[in-house]
Amino acid sequence: MSEGEPLCQVGPCVSRTLGLLSHTMGNLDQAVKHFENALAFCRPAGFRPELAWTCCDYAETLRERDGEGDRAKAISLLDESLAISSELGMRP
Repeated sequence: MSEGEPLCQVGPCVSRTLGLLSHTMGNLDQAVKHFENALAFCRPAGFRPELAWTCCDYAETLRERDGEGDRAKAISLLDESLAISSELGMRP
């Protein structure tokens, strides 16, 4: 497995989990990379529940990082997460 390749085969996406860990450790730029890897896998694979959680977690990281363009991207990700979770009947 090469670096940057998303790990999403069974259960939660490992790339999303690594993003959460990086966020918790305060390494927001690394977290963003992991979340991008998770999105790159979940979208084409059709893993919609995992995609909804990834969008939500990624948005929180962007909100905290608060770099240029982060707020707009976070809003877009939250919109996507809400649409998916509403469609699937997911609850918080």
